[in-house]
Amino acid sequence: LILPGWGELNMKKTKSAKILMTSDISIMVTYLLGKSFNGWYVDQYTAYGALYADADMGGKDYSFIVNMSNYDSMSEYDQDMSNQKNFDDIYNNPDYNWQWDSTKKRLKFNDMRESSLIAEKFAEFAVAGLIINRVASAIDVLYLKNSKSGIDLNASLIPQKNDGVSLNISFSIK
Repeated sequence: LILPGWGELNMKKTKSAKILMTSDISIMVTYLLGKSFNGWYVDQYTAYGALYADADMGGKDYSFIVNMSNYDSMSEYDQDMSNQKNFDDIYNNPDYNWQWDSTKKRLKFNDMRESSLIAEKFAEFAVAGLIINRVASAIDVLYLKNSKSGIDLNASLIPQKNDGVSLNISFSIK
């Protein structure tokens, strides 16, 4: 489970071992790139917001970033919250002030923010891929080990509506 393909390699199944090890390395690279790009985009939109919206970006939560990406200024945001009777969401602290130079720059900021989320999703999917690769390797090793013992091992992935995928493992003794 630690290194997919290791068990196959010990059982002289080099083709399976190479596939599983290469897959694991590729998935790990995807994870690292996803995390790296996420951090890069966060740094980019943080600097961009400070430069073109004159915003103090330090120590702000993500909802502030989202609000900045949806409104040209804090006063526009506060007015909209007032119109919606969401008085608790109004910024009363001048440290949260922002004013975009243009709507075009705000939209570019929003694109960078969304790109950071996409990069983070790639990293999250990569973690799932690492887990699935390990499960597949473990099942393969069990199958190879038990193929001569009269134990029949089967595994299948079944898509579930909006709930992901379920893994079914069954075995029979002959």
